[in-house]
Amino acid sequence: MSISPKGTNIPGSYRKCEDTECTRLVPCPHVRCQEHRTDMAVKDWVVQHKES
Repeated sequence: MSISPKGTNIPGSYRKCEDTECTRLVPCPHVRCQEHRTDMAVKDWVVQHKES
């Protein structure tokens, strides 16, 4: 599993959820885990995460 450097969006890599309290890793291009998402497609496109 590779971690995307800050400020980049590398398909196939992971980054930390943008929520300040969360430590989950989400796949790029997502920026938040399923629990912390605020977009309208929450039920249509499920974000699978990994615990860091």
